[in-house]
Amino acid sequence: MTTIDPETQDRDSGGPRAMGRVLALLELLARTPVGLPLADISVALGVPKSTLLNSLRPLVTDDFLVVEGVLYRLGPKAFRLAATIGSAYDLPRMVRGYLRALADQTQETIGLAVLDHEMKRFVYIDVIESSRPVRYTMRLGMSGPLYSTAAGRVLLAYQPDDYRNDYIARARLVALTERTNTDREVLRAQLEEVRDTGVWLSLGESVEDSAAVAAPIFGPDGTVLAAVSLGAPTDRMATNREALVAAVMKTAAHASGGMAAVSG
Repeated sequence: MTTIDPETQDRDSGGPRAMGRVLALLELLARTPVGLPLADISVALGVPKSTLLNSLRPLVTDDFLVVEGVLYRLGPKAFRLAATIGSAYDLPRMVRGYLRALADQTQETIGLAVLDHEMKRFVYIDVIESSRPVRYTMRLGMSGPLYSTAAGRVLLAYQPDDYRNDYIARARLVALTERTNTDREVLRAQLEEVRDTGVWLSLGESVEDSAAVAAPIFGPDGTVLAAVSLGAPTDRMATNREALVAAVMKTAAHASGGMAAVSG
């Protein structure tokens, strides 16, 4: 009796492994627009050349790839697919499932915040409120300052240098609570810390007895699109600090699709 290795069958028959290989190939060539020879693609993907050819041939036939000499490049069908996907890009809808999972896991209030560049404030474009009797309250469309909030610092930290420096120089840093920082150089250092760690935790800086932790969501080009923010009473945040910070960072990483920030 002949037995079939599921992994070998999957690899050779165009199953999930083969699909993953094709996606990895498209991503690799998107990062190398000049093209790559078969040998380099084989090394980069860790796939034997003979196996890889089985994936490349139909992609060339269907114009997802083009071949020039020994180089493989993305073809017109690949760019058309990218344009179609881009036109369907809807940030709140795309990340809603991640936010819901975070809310269910933590039982705290979750918000999706974006930067209003002209007003220099953040705005919540999606909110899932905690069902707990004592909770952090967010409202859809509510805005807040950048300098004293977790979401605000995260969004500001990843802006271009000119925008960030102008904000630090011109913003009115008003003390909203006893914990609010109003020192411009301290704010500059805090923004650098956000860029180093990828997260910010704010304890009672905007509203007494309230805390929030936020992490950035990056777009396909590596620029920040939004911030995932989790709000909770200060005592609950302090008790579960490590777990809540880790959960927010994990959610933001998934929503970013593995993208990292671009420098600037």
